[in-house]
Amino acid sequence: MSDRPACFGGPSNGQVISLPDRFKFTDADSRYGDDYRHKLVPAKQADPPLGILAILAGRSFRGRGINLMFRPNNGPPPGTDFPKPVNPTPPDGTSDNVLEINLYEETLSFSEGVGRVPNRGSQKQPDIDLNAIMYLQSINDVTNPDTGGADGTPVPIHIENGMFIHVPSSDVDPQIGTTIGRCGSVPHGVAIHLQGFAPSPPSTQMAGPPNIPSISTTPFWVGNPRATVTFPSLTAAEEDTPRIPQDLTNFVQQGTITQKILNDPTVILRDANKTRKIVATSTLKMSSTPAAGVERGGGVVGNAFLEGDGSIGPNARPISVDFTLWVETVEYDITIPVFKPTPTHGSLEVLHQGIKFIVHPPHELPKPIVLTIRVVELQYTQMVILDFHELSWPHPSCATLRPEFVLVTQDHEAWK
Repeated sequence: MSDRPACFGGPSNGQVISLPDRFKFTDADSRYGDDYRHKLVPAKQADPPLGILAILAGRSFRGRGINLMFRPNNGPPPGTDFPKPVNPTPPDGTSDNVLEINLYEETLSFSEGVGRVPNRGSQKQPDIDLNAIMYLQSINDVTNPDTGGADGTPVPIHIENGMFIHVPSSDVDPQIGTTIGRCGSVPHGVAIHLQGFAPSPPSTQMAGPPNIPSISTTPFWVGNPRATVTFPSLTAAEEDTPRIPQDLTNFVQQGTITQKILNDPTVILRDANKTRKIVATSTLKMSSTPAAGVERGGGVVGNAFLEGDGSIGPNARPISVDFTLWVETVEYDITIPVFKPTPTHGSLEVLHQGIKFIVHPPHELPKPIVLTIRVVELQYTQMVILDFHELSWPHPSCATLRPEFVLVTQDHEAWK
């Protein structure tokens, strides 16, 4: 029995993603043959492996994060209203863009594996069988200028659906190891395909917390990442810049949006890990470019509006996406109170650090005990690059996600 308890139930906001009843992807070829008329259904075969994705299948995670996004600011009149007048008047000079900062809450849900998905090889390349899990991501902005916290009225700002795909190695065309792909689509009119090599020990599995690298939020001239361009909106103390929110005083006091975070949003992940007992980490790096090591395939496409008229320039052309997911095993010591089971009451709920543990004791507990429970949690960084006004604009997002509910069964190792 694994010491990692299953997530229990769906998230409290009702978000789920699942396969249709009795749907299991398979190979139609198996229907045919000499006696194909007597084969009403394809022959059953074992599903291909999911690799690291197996630990995510059928689970949902929720948590908090931060998003920084430079976006175009048109005018006159300006396309975005600000509490304080902006100088210069949009869209002139440094006011031709808006830096939007979102403190957000996120729900990320995964389906079970879809089954055996055949990809056909050409010439001497044999066929391969893929497997995948669907995902659904929803994000609400909860930025509160009055308190400087992430406790504002939720405002939906992002929804994305797609698949994480386990692609086995191939020996002929191409010669490549096992990879993980992420195909996703968003309502702005963007579709992505990211790729990375599947984690395998020892290089991408390690004891303890992840090593989270810093990222830069500074724009740069298209095609030259070293030629950076600084904007006043990236200075926390400035209050009359084209930024949402403009006045960061309360956020700086609360530590939710500081100068350090504006420079490098991954600060929030490293700070979160100061109070988390992470005993093991698997790292999955993916990119729409060869940056993650996969030389072929991948990419980002946008619609005609984002691409714009070539003679004028793009409105916001999506250029690339780099994504790192850390799948972490986090250890908690939870106190189980006195418990006496009855015919109608065989479990109890224990709320610990925001997670509701649904505990099924194997016997009566005459006194409180402490159980050590290991839980799967996620952290990620994502960097999108958008091109407009002759510059490349970083759009980073970072979050820490945990299950809302964890089921501790009677045969869990913690009871032994």
